[in-house]
This record gives sequence, structure tokens and C-alpha cells, in this order.
Amino acid sequence: MWRVRDLSETQKIRFKNIIDMGLQWSTMMRLFEEGSKKNLFKQIIKNTAEEIFNTNSRMDFVKAHAKFCDWGSKNIFLAEKERKGRIVKQRKLASYGQIAKTLDITLKVAIYYCHLPDCDKAKKISDWLNAAVDTQMMAMLKKEYPDEIKPWPARVEDVQKSEYLRIQETVLKFIKEKHRGILPVQFDDIYQSMLNP
Repeated sequence: MWRVRDLSETQKIRFKNIIDMGLQWSTMMRLFEEGSKKNLFKQIIKNTAEEIFNTNSRMDFVKAHAKFCDWGSKNIFLAEKERKGRIVKQRKLASYGQIAKTLDITLKVAIYYCHLPDCDKAKKISDWLNAAVDTQMMAMLKKEYPDEIKPWPARVEDVQKSEYLRIQETVLKFIKEKHRGILPVQFDDIYQSMLNP
């Protein structure tokens, strides 16, 4: 069983740096209220990473992923936005989709790119990782499969749990039909570059 407390000091520092890089790379931090990164980091370090790194089935992974996203969508807020002295966006809870995207990218960095907790386990878990779908990817998927989700969310901010799960199913369908042999975690690498040049 993989545990943070069993890591050497250098392994702990590496682990924490990788999680920090993943959170930063998600680009979602700019949308969240100040202090959110610290709370997300703490939740991943203390709970989520151990749960996910110790999963032995896709079902265990899905449960651990959903647990984090449920927590985040009840505890992480989008920052209030002001323009020319007027509030243009109220402070509100982040959507399930925003939290999931943050976690999906952090897990991609930690597991798929950095091979945590170890190479063999990372290879196994990489098969279960979700695509970090952004607004442009949703628009592309909507063009391909207009009836898969009704209505299709326009932005990641609009994605709640049921839509998130349907989007992930749609990604799998798209991969099966157009990209045999790639993983969802590779889907967003490919389409992030193509759709956001």
C-alpha cells in the first residue's frame, strides 16, 4: 500500500512538487478564490492521492475521483470578478466540471507524465484517467454527437456531475470511432493542441 507517511523526505518533496505543478498546469487556479490552491493541494496530498494510487479497479478509481469532485464542488469557490469598479461575476461555488478538470490535469501530470506512485501502477491507472475536457473540446464533441447530451453545456463552468460523466462517455465513443488505441488522457493532449493553437 502506498502512503505519503512512508515516503522518504526527498520522495515527499518530489511528490508535493509534482502535485503543485499539476495544479498550476490546470490553469484553473486563476478562476478560483484566493487560497483555493492551498485547500486543493492539501486535499490531494492528505486524502485523494493515497486513495487513487491504491486503487485496484476502475470502479475504485471512479469512486475516489467522484469523492474529490464532490468535496471540491462544495468547498472551492470561484473568485468574484470586478471590472471598472463593478462586480461582473459573483463569488460562487466551482462547478463539478471545473473541479474535475483540475483533478484530471493534476492526475495526468502525476500519474501519466511522472509515473507516480511507480511505473507499473502508473501504467495501470493511466488506463482509467479521464480526459481533461475544455470548452473547445466540448464544442467539437457536440458537433460530432449533438444528441449525446441535451443540452450540451457551453462552458466547463456549466458542467455538473451527470454532464461530466456523459462527456467522459462521449470521449470514449469518439476515441473508439476515430482513434483506436489512444487513452482519454491522450485525447486531451491531442485536442488541446489542435483546438487551442
